[in-house]
Amino acid sequence: MGQTAVSSVSATGRWIRDIASPPARYHSPRRPGLPAAWWRSNRRYTLYMLRELSSVTNALWSLRLLAQLRSLRRGPEAYGAFVKTQQRPKWLVFNLLVLGLAAIHSVTFLRAAGKGPTVHVGGHLVPERAIIGGAFAGWAAASQAVLLVLLARWQGRGAPEEVRRDVSA
Repeated sequence: MGQTAVSSVSATGRWIRDIASPPARYHSPRRPGLPAAWWRSNRRYTLYMLRELSSVTNALWSLRLLAQLRSLRRGPEAYGAFVKTQQRPKWLVFNLLVLGLAAIHSVTFLRAAGKGPTVHVGGHLVPERAIIGGAFAGWAAASQAVLLVLLARWQGRGAPEEVRRDVSA
């Protein structure tokens, strides 16, 4: 109803794109675009925006990791100073925030894993739930393998000095 396509042509006379006018009830023609809080009206949109935000926090955490590696390279004093700054409450809050958003990012990504591929086994289509379940099982197995390797290395060398001091106190 009332939607007309407008052809845009560049100065050279080449076609650029067709633009359709939005429905009359969608938004005011004086303020085109979506409202600022459009993503808060639907749980799926909110999860989508949190997932996008988690990419930014994951990038910031990666920069923090690079700074940690740089301080480790500079020697024990520099690394000790870095660790001391990381023990401040604001860094604990930052790390917990990043952990929570990384979990949201992982879960939403793995839930989308079943939407893309079409997998056939023995001439039968594998259900979406099976693909998603396999993705989560792989995530759990990889996490458990990393944990087991870390625990095995920790047992082989004994607990770090800081842990031994905290346990004995």
